[in-house]
Amino acid sequence: MVKRRKQEEIAGILEFEGRTSEDPEFKEWMADHKARNGGKLRVSKGATGVRVMFSKDADMEFWQERSDRERKMGKAGAS
Repeated sequence: MVKRRKQEEIAGILEFEGRTSEDPEFKEWMADHKARNGGKLRVSKGATGVRVMFSKDADMEFWQERSDRERKMGKAGAS
């Protein structure tokens, strides 16, 4: 018998430095993603933080923009 693996298209991968999959803010992002009926995500532990693989380009762009916004807000609050 030949086993076949399902090949999935991956739009891209982002790694969120300093975050874990248990991070409350990250969990909030995941809940928001599900509520918006986003594409499939795969979450794993990366070298510097949580790594997320996206099946849709639009989802990846949305997460990247949100991450950039959060980083800017964090720097403004730290000053």
